[in-house]
Amino acid sequence: MGHAVIKDTKYKIVNARVEQASGGPDAPILVAEVELKPANGVPFFYTLIECEGMPMVYKTESSVFDWWMNPNEHESELDDLQDAGSVYDGENYNELFEDHKGIECYEGLRYLIYVMRASWDDAKAFIEGTKGKNLDEIEIPKSDAEEDWENGEDED
Repeated sequence: MGHAVIKDTKYKIVNARVEQASGGPDAPILVAEVELKPANGVPFFYTLIECEGMPMVYKTESSVFDWWMNPNEHESELDDLQDAGSVYDGENYNELFEDHKGIECYEGLRYLIYVMRASWDDAKAFIEGTKGKNLDEIEIPKSDAEEDWENGEDED
């Protein structure tokens, strides 16, 4: 199942501002990242980017969280990351929930999706209560996206 330890988790909203040169607000980009240490393997990071409900998941050897916080300073790195491809991207999370075969530490992604979709207070409490624990020891609540998928509802 999820034989990995949660090492660190970060989350933040980028571009949630009202003013912009074009006269309209940027779409908020939510970024969450978790560092996982598999029992038999090297630590890695899952970074989940969500813009207008559309997720992209990247798996990297080192943190790319700060790249998303300062995209102008890390434009070439982000271009390289996107050129390398994501673990998952879609209009919503449905296909990920339906077919996650071959995705290392899938429970780590469920963890990250919950952090992304939970309220700020719930996410903070969940992170504090799970840091340093093995994924096998954590009961990961279902996110609203996972509940909608199970109920056959289209996610907005």
